[in-house]
Amino acid sequence: MNKITVYTDGSALNNGSPDSGCGWACKLIYRGHEKMKSGGDKGKTNNVMEMTAVLEAMKSITDKSIPVEVFSDSKYVVETMNGYYKVKKNVDLWKELLAERETFAEIKFIWVKGHDKCRHNNDVDRMAVEEARKIL
Repeated sequence: MNKITVYTDGSALNNGSPDSGCGWACKLIYRGHEKMKSGGDKGKTNNVMEMTAVLEAMKSITDKSIPVEVFSDSKYVVETMNGYYKVKKNVDLWKELLAERETFAEIKFIWVKGHDKCRHNNDVDRMAVEEARKIL
């Protein structure tokens, strides 16, 4: 099937602390090819890093006409992107995420259990933690 599959994760080693090492990672899979992207920041929350991973993944996709499935272990992100949670915090970042979502012809957000048997989810988890450790 002609679709892009995305896995995302975020990490904050000392969630919300000013000195917290934070990281995000995403893996994009299309026609058997995998691309990993990641980055880090300082003093953010785990939720912000989860959101950043999804945003960076969406921005990386140039052909918005291809169907996309985004897998995340963050119910906060998945449920908000699917319209079930109301935006109360991180409003500016949510505005950017929701605007980016509108540029896609078809995009689905699917929750996956974290730290389980999904190789791709474990890969992005590991990379997000590595990025967070670099910041410390």
